[in-house]
Amino acid sequence: MDIKLKGVVKNGGKWMKPGDIIRKVADEIAEDLIAKGYAEEVETLPEDDSELQALRDRGKALGVANAGRLGESKLKETIAEKESDLQMKAAELGIEGTEDKTAEELVDAIAEAEKK
Repeated sequence: MDIKLKGVVKNGGKWMKPGDIIRKVADEIAEDLIAKGYAEEVETLPEDDSELQALRDRGKALGVANAGRLGESKLKETIAEKESDLQMKAAELGIEGTEDKTAEELVDAIAEAEKK
């Protein structure tokens, strides 16, 4: 089941905010969140759109403008540029092991380094 959040929920170790859509949630968990008023059910995307939706979600997480409207090829290109920018910024700040970190981990590491 796919759900759209109405409140702040922790999913897979990450905090999700109202309006975020979580795909393929176990029915029992989704029904519990809906019953408590933290989420509402949304239409499930066909499988072929799931990859594009995952790219759009990743793009939004990286701050890609209009990620929800871009096509697959442009989205992949823009995500690659954002990830490259993160790698360069992390290197400038002297963060080690950047090649082993995910984009989300790099964002966190950069934010932590900029606090210092």
